Amino acid sequence: MRSLRMRSLRLGSAAVVCLGFLVVAPAMADEWGSQDGNTGAHPDEDPHSYCLGSSVSADLEENIDAAAWNALDPTQVNVNYSSTCQLTGAGETDVVWTQGNIASGALAWTDCDDYESDPPTNQCDQNYVRVDLATVNQGVDDEIDQTITTCHEFGHTAGLSHGSTQDDCMENVSTSNPPNALKWRRYSAHHIDDHINPWF
Repeated sequence: MRSLRMRSLRLGSAAVVCLGFLVVAPAMADEWGSQDGNTGAHPDEDPHSYCLGSSVSADLEENIDAAAWNALDPTQVNVNYSSTCQLTGAGETDVVWTQGNIASGALAWTDCDDYESDPPTNQCDQNYVRVDLATVNQGVDDEIDQTITTCHEFGHTAGLSHGSTQDDCMENVSTSNPPNALKWRRYSAHHIDDHINPWF
């Protein structure tokens, strides 16, 4: 079933636009996803596989791989790269990365394409992530911009919402002039220890 849920990371904004509504996430909680715009969908299982669509450039691919390793490697989650995108069936790839224009100036969005809404599942089998590289690469430090953005979107596919006080890549930061500190390209201990590891 195709979901109408969409998350978008906006250039220079601290807000998230979900179907036209302004959403303010709790500072310390990433509740189990109910696909309601506040929590989003949570992943179905470990391993968490990802693939790259044909639109993904070599430049973006490098930063997606860096985000996967840097952000998820310290956790108990097995993040597996798949050279082929399996789009249907029991073995479908968990995250399909694409690249292209996004309307309204968003940097990227994550959309659960296959949401299992029957309790107690409430999980996402497959996410599509689109990155608007032309928008991401405005300003300075494009490589940092890309890693922050891909880390942020990878976090959504792992079930994280926006942590406004976590000082990590899940916080919306300005990528027109990105902060250089490494913490903005990683997950906080709170997100790793209290959310990602227990969920998987």
